[in-house]
Amino acid sequence: MMVKMTRERVEQMAREILETMTASRAVVFLKSRDAVQQAIAQSLSEELQREEEREEAVRRRIASMRKPPARKSAEWEHLFRKLMEEEYLREGDV
Repeated sequence: MMVKMTRERVEQMAREILETMTASRAVVFLKSRDAVQQAIAQSLSEELQREEEREEAVRRRIASMRKPPARKSAEWEHLFRKLMEEEYLREGDV
């Protein structure tokens, strides 16, 4: 499961991605560095939000089972990972 990231951490990651892209001669920016960094941060935030939604959907699916495994047990963790994979496949993210 993901750890919720602060806005500051997302912005730091966006800066790090931008710096890595800047170091590559294969990348040419068509917009300002600030605009690119903001777009990266926005994309990261949106993906993190989708990930939270996927995780919540999986938790609801497990909770709705007639006999769900004990939360945080090895069986629960295995089922959670399996259902998360199904979520990614359903959304076409794999």
